[in-house]
Amino acid sequence: MRLHSLVLKDISRRKIKLLVAVLGVAVASAALVAVVTTFSAATDSLYEESNNFGANIIVRPEVKTIPLLAGSTSMGSLLVGENYIEESEIPRIYTIMDSSKLSAVAPRLYGVAELGNASVVIMGVDPEEERKLKSWWKVRGDWISTEGAGQTEVMIGSDVATPMGLTEGSSITLRNGNISMDAQVTGVIESTGGNEDAYVILPLAASQHLLGREGKVSSLEVRALCNTCPVEEISMQIEEKFPGLEARSMSQIVRNELAIVEHIRSSAMAVSIITLLVSTLTVASTMLASVNEKLKEIGIMRAVGASDAQVVSMLLFEGAIIGAVGGIIGFVMGTIASSIAAPLLVQVTPLPMWSILLPVTGVCVLTGMLASILPAKRALGVDPAEVLRSV
Repeated sequence: MRLHSLVLKDISRRKIKLLVAVLGVAVASAALVAVVTTFSAATDSLYEESNNFGANIIVRPEVKTIPLLAGSTSMGSLLVGENYIEESEIPRIYTIMDSSKLSAVAPRLYGVAELGNASVVIMGVDPEEERKLKSWWKVRGDWISTEGAGQTEVMIGSDVATPMGLTEGSSITLRNGNISMDAQVTGVIESTGGNEDAYVILPLAASQHLLGREGKVSSLEVRALCNTCPVEEISMQIEEKFPGLEARSMSQIVRNELAIVEHIRSSAMAVSIITLLVSTLTVASTMLASVNEKLKEIGIMRAVGASDAQVVSMLLFEGAIIGAVGGIIGFVMGTIASSIAAPLLVQVTPLPMWSILLPVTGVCVLTGMLASILPAKRALGVDPAEVLRSV
């Protein structure tokens, strides 16, 4: 009979004791799986939610500040530099090394125009790109389109719409010097608490005509999907491609939240590792008790020719079985625990991470085999001659 068959028969005879060892490994495995699954889902969710923050890189002309001094008295400062970006240069941004990570590049042109008897800030945008960045805006009515039906379409912020009594469908006239433009309000942006509450938003080409800035934009708002690399790297690539422009990262909020998630994950992982160490001791004590119960059997096996390697192989095989079974059970337990705890802890519902099944089971098998080392030493210390005399 093969030695491995003896191990399987021996396991079937000591079900209760080995069940305790399997449960110890399963608990440790479940803790590891729950931590990895929960916080991986939390990290992915955080990046997805960060998409709703809008742009995470602002590209604008580089402006230098020159201090104005009168003797030793400061008279303020003077801003020097080109204030606009050439619209024709924008496509070059898609030639940077990480261009595949650019999900939206939204040009904007700012200016002031007259609406009735009041001055308002107008913002020219590319409607399609802007909508990618501002998917969380709540608009009563419709978004603007590049080509309106007969006249320019605009959206207005709530701080402009309310005092002027404007709603979707209202007609307005915007003026800037000798240029006037008739427009129709297609939508009113509900209050966001941001600057857009006081803006009149219209297509980029229309704003360039009204402001007399054909072919110019004030800035670019860029959304870079870069979960695995610093957004600052993409900012530097943009600056290298556009001398004279500065690209500023706005991802500090995401980094701070990720740091909190990482801190909690590290603490939970430390607890899981401690649990794994405890389970190793549980398996070791169970197998040591098994060896003590089988001293006569081991002595007889060695007396009839079983080598030290075969005896150690038996115990390692038993530890591997305990680890494998405990790892698989633990994966199921951890996945279920994560699906219950994650919505309460981090407000996400994770999916089973089948990709970690083999690594986690492998760790548990290794744990079971390591736990077999001490019992193996005890088994090798059995004197066959002494065992035979006591039979």
